[in-house]
Amino acid sequence: MKNTVKRILVLNILLISLFACAQSKKVKTTEDVALKEIPKKETTLKMNKDTLDAKVIADVEKEKIDRTAKLTKEAIATIGETESLLNVVAKGKKQDAIKKGKVLIGKLEVLLAKDPSLALLPVDVDYQKEEFVADIKVVHKTTKAAKEAMNKGYYRTASDLLKDLRSEMVINTYFMPTDTYPKAIKEAVVLLEEDKIKDAKLILQKVLGTVVIQKTILPLPVLNAEQMIIEAATIDAKDHENVDKVTNLLNNADYQLQLAEELGYGKKDKDYASLAESIKNLKKSVANKENSEGKFEKLKDNIKKFQNRLFPKNNK
Repeated sequence: MKNTVKRILVLNILLISLFACAQSKKVKTTEDVALKEIPKKETTLKMNKDTLDAKVIADVEKEKIDRTAKLTKEAIATIGETESLLNVVAKGKKQDAIKKGKVLIGKLEVLLAKDPSLALLPVDVDYQKEEFVADIKVVHKTTKAAKEAMNKGYYRTASDLLKDLRSEMVINTYFMPTDTYPKAIKEAVVLLEEDKIKDAKLILQKVLGTVVIQKTILPLPVLNAEQMIIEAATIDAKDHENVDKVTNLLNNADYQLQLAEELGYGKKDKDYASLAESIKNLKKSVANKENSEGKFEKLKDNIKKFQNRLFPKNNK
């Protein structure tokens, strides 16, 4: 939290400096931008922030579990057998290592011929949260100031303004490049046959240390909006009398989507406008105390499709 506050203070100082510089040179700054260009202010959320965060984390944890379930037995077995081969080499058991290496090469070649997609095998998954705490007005001013800096050639200033302008969950999937193992083990076997034990050991250590990392970006504002819509749907399904609370959640979901767009997740996409229109129509339905279940389901489905289209999870 201290780091976040510090970053915001530094950001404000940079903004003030840039604006002062622009004023002195009689150029247009973000203060000259009409207020109508800045999206409406977020309403006070009638939902516990800890509960919202917990729901978002639970959703990401589910994604992690889904990915972890795909960790193949072949991947674990390959790592284990290669590590075992390295141990045999380290013990100086040359003939045993050569024999074991040739068997392992055969297994790997059969495995990759059977299913080429196993060239990259997932071995671990983790995630991290990177959140920039600010409203749309701050984001809007910051991006405008960065553009101003870029136009004036102040590239470092623009970089400093934009570097923390992100709010996202980052899922890291670690892959073992299995297709590199047969070649490496063949080289190790040749080196063993030439009595180059140390070199063979280094080859095996290097291949075991090679990991490919795939990063999947999930924008927090979009995840927040999704959870707010789910919560609103749950409340509305129980009792159509909770109009204020349901409307509040839908207003905040709409704001979160505007924030995601302002932060630059995806382009100024037509889907943002489509989702905003769906929320607007849904609020009318809720206000009229109609059965809005179908509209909620359609909106939840559309926001999920929106996420998958712009920010694909690339499950292996």
